Amino acid sequence: MGQKISINLFRAKQRLSNVNHQNGDITNVQRSVWFASGRSYAKLLHHDLEIRKYIKTNLRSAGLVDCLIRRYFRKIEIILYVTKPGIVIGKGGSSINKLKENLIKNFNLPKDLKLNIEEFKDPNRSAEVIASEIGMALQKNVPYRKLAKTYIEKIRYSGILGAKITVKGRLNKAEIARKEDFAFGSIPRHTIDSVIDSALVHCRTTAGIIGIRVLLYKGDKIKNYTY
Repeated sequence: MGQKISINLFRAKQRLSNVNHQNGDITNVQRSVWFASGRSYAKLLHHDLEIRKYIKTNLRSAGLVDCLIRRYFRKIEIILYVTKPGIVIGKGGSSINKLKENLIKNFNLPKDLKLNIEEFKDPNRSAEVIASEIGMALQKNVPYRKLAKTYIEKIRYSGILGAKITVKGRLNKAEIARKEDFAFGSIPRHTIDSVIDSALVHCRTTAGIIGIRVLLYKGDKIKNYTY
């Protein structure tokens, strides 16, 4: 597989067949579950992307793992998997009620919108959470080498079979941008049956934009399968 091919797109058939989180890890579940035909497909697809972008921006500190959107007849259900559900819910449910009102108002969603919060217990098994935490730490001028090596050790002890963290940009405020990789184990990108969790996060620093890509290999669906 070429470096420019999306890991999720390469395994689209595997994701499409997995619409229930009970069948496997939440990071390998189809994120949008609905049916549309004709021109309405593109409209709903971009609608989902805008909703996810808004939620990701507002719940960055809550450790957002994934956002599942299920559309039924005149009903919409949004399931948020986060590592810190208390931040999302707020005191007496104030934060989640405010988030629900903003989603209904900004994206013209039905008033009976169903918004569920699920806890993701191990943040070291989510590429999205790791990439976001590294991005927030880089904005605070934390040394990137120490940061990446620390997360590699955390990932190793969480039972992940292989991981790779790539940091690219003007590292340490250098004049010339460069790329550095930190990895352990194996990541079989060409194997379609391998379960790989990927995330790409851009953080804005005083030296410019730095990109962080995280890849986690969680097992194989045929041989020695494990999540």
